[in-house]
Amino acid sequence: MERIKLAIERARAQAGAPQAAPAWEPRTIDLPPLPRETMDAVPMDLVRLDPFHLQQHRIVGLDQGNPLRQSFDLLRTQVLQRMQEHGWRTIAVTSPSMASGKTVVSINLAMSIAHHPSKTSLLVDFDLRRPSVATYLGLPVGNSLNEVLAGEVDVGSAIVNAGIPGFQVLATQHRVTGAADVLASDGVSHLIKGLRDASPDRIVVIDLPPVTAVDDVIAVLPRVDCVLVVIGSGSSTTREIEETKRHLARFNVLGVAVNMAPLTMANSGYY
Repeated sequence: MERIKLAIERARAQAGAPQAAPAWEPRTIDLPPLPRETMDAVPMDLVRLDPFHLQQHRIVGLDQGNPLRQSFDLLRTQVLQRMQEHGWRTIAVTSPSMASGKTVVSINLAMSIAHHPSKTSLLVDFDLRRPSVATYLGLPVGNSLNEVLAGEVDVGSAIVNAGIPGFQVLATQHRVTGAADVLASDGVSHLIKGLRDASPDRIVVIDLPPVTAVDDVIAVLPRVDCVLVVIGSGSSTTREIEETKRHLARFNVLGVAVNMAPLTMANSGYY
């Protein structure tokens, strides 16, 4: 839990400090056509993502020229190394509070893992009260986790191949009533295990609600190998970080990512 202690110290140091301009601005991206020799490897149902829409939501996984993509690639490398050491293949992403950017980190991390030559990724939106992965990616409305949980479709019918080969998404299109009970159910436990075991190269990234907002995180974490905590610079308070540390003490906290850092911190390697 040393990383969370360091994060608490940073939060205290930043309290009252002037906020610098963000280290990111939308810009035009021209996506080249896929090379002909790779066409056979592209899923036939690959959903093309709108680059400008991704920029507006700070999703940089398709933009090789964006310096923040390098930051997420570094985060990916650190995450995969730690997970490989323990044989872990499922990772949850949460935060102490709302507005920390955990969904942005979840999506960019999953995209970066998909770029890895020996890995694929599946991003699952288990923030059942405020699902936003589909909105951030601009996915079309269709079968989703909602229909899977309702028993209306099989999970394979709800998984979308999104943007790049190796990146799949199981989105939630609308909020789910009784979210904590659903996440604590045997059905969700079997679902997570099935998603993990479907492919030996797959890393399952699970976007969860904030820890201090609801009890959903505590309900589902026993079914997940490890958890990454996203702390929003200037948005997560010391009290919220301390409370998160207490709630997550019995789980495998892989690390802490500081998000929305001022420009000076971003240039020092924080996300």
